[in-house]
Amino acid sequence: MSEKLSGGFNNYYLVQVTNPQRMEQPPYQAECEDIIQALNMTFDEGRLFKALWRNAAARLGNGKPGNTSVYDAEK
Repeated sequence: MSEKLSGGFNNYYLVQVTNPQRMEQPPYQAECEDIIQALNMTFDEGRLFKALWRNAAARLGNGKPGNTSVYDAEK
C-alpha cells in the first residue's frame, strides 16, 4: 500500500528568498499560505498556486514525497 499524501504545514511550502528584487529588502523566508492570504486568492486559486509551488519546489529538491504532476491534476 502506498503512503497517503496529506496536506498541512510542511517545509516544501517554505522557500528562502536570498536575493529579493528590491535592493533595500533583506533576505527572507516566504511561505506559500502567507502569499495566498496576502493576495486574497480564492480557494481554487490557492489550490492551483500550491500545485505550482509543489512542482517548482520539487525541481529544487524540496518536493512533496510521492507528488507528481499527474497526482496534482487528478486532485
